[in-house]
Amino acid sequence: MSSKKPSEGEKDLLSLFGEDTLYLDGDIGTVGTYEIIRTGSPSLDYALGIGGMPRGRIIQLAGKESSGKTLLSLLCMKSWLNENPDNTVMFIDAEYTYDANWARSLGVDTSRVVVAKTNDAKKIFEGLLGKITVNKTTGKASKSVKGVLDLVKEGVDPRFKNLGLIVLDSVAAMNTPMEVDAAIGKQNMAPMPRFLSTELKKLTPAIADANVSMIFINQVRVNPGVMYGNPEDSPGGRALKHACSVMINMAPISGADNKVEDENENVIGHKVRAKIQKNKVGAPFREAVYTIKYTEGLINREEELLDLAVLCKVINRPNNRTYELGDDKFSSRQQMIDYLKDDACFGGVEDLCRIKYLSGETAGPAVFDEVDSEEMETLFDVMES
Repeated sequence: MSSKKPSEGEKDLLSLFGEDTLYLDGDIGTVGTYEIIRTGSPSLDYALGIGGMPRGRIIQLAGKESSGKTLLSLLCMKSWLNENPDNTVMFIDAEYTYDANWARSLGVDTSRVVVAKTNDAKKIFEGLLGKITVNKTTGKASKSVKGVLDLVKEGVDPRFKNLGLIVLDSVAAMNTPMEVDAAIGKQNMAPMPRFLSTELKKLTPAIADANVSMIFINQVRVNPGVMYGNPEDSPGGRALKHACSVMINMAPISGADNKVEDENENVIGHKVRAKIQKNKVGAPFREAVYTIKYTEGLINREEELLDLAVLCKVINRPNNRTYELGDDKFSSRQQMIDYLKDDACFGGVEDLCRIKYLSGETAGPAVFDEVDSEEMETLFDVMES
């Protein structure tokens, strides 16, 4: 709200819209600034434009099998949990495949993960939004049971007070009320899009009010009616696509050079290409390539960060062999990568890159000169120490 005293006409509008929903001078403090949850991949954080997944928004991760959708979600959970020892996350396991041991191997503190195992879409959305009952006498609707997002906004329950991320795995595995009540083998016309088109209108503002990121993991289907172009699509219809602020399409990169093998030539990982199909907080249609190892998460992060640091002019290359970071010189790429394997050095260079690409109006290979020099000097001092 503006500090300026409203006129009589403006008072009438405020009474209609509500003081918490009408901003007469457009003074909304969150415009242009976003709280984020890091993905763990420097290149993907850069591609998103704001340094990570936006909080208070809905994100969709869609892709083929073994493209690393659940793994990326678990790494986002890990990032949020590592920011504060009081932070918690929620994992809705509609596929009944959540593996706590695998999550722990990726570095997730599973003691701070709230897990809900159900594929009933009605129960999932009631659990998030709360249960509404209608008084048969008066006909008025009221919330009889609070949902997870209500508990987050209240900030009383320690389990939900600092809950910042909810992961739903997956949209395709949910059963709508129409499907639950139907006989086995009976086909219904678009049950999931019809269900989501109504419920997402309730979920989107609730997610924003609670400032919680919600990741919808989705699968890929083939539309048999498409004769030209890409026939692949994701379940949920257009309602989910419109509700998402960020849509990331993920796919494993084929080819022997893009596989990670152990000493026995067993495939233990591969490269993933993530394309930002929709982005309401940054520029869309960017791509990021990173490498995953099935039991460890992201690997080769140092190479990702090195390429990003060169792009952002944090690390200079006077020639093809030499790398310069501040006053330090490195005579080869491998020597520079070995330097970045230190956690303090990695974090310092990553922060410098963030300062660079977040300081400009658009992120890109251009040089950003207007950067806080004192902040950069502080980060260099931390890395040297």
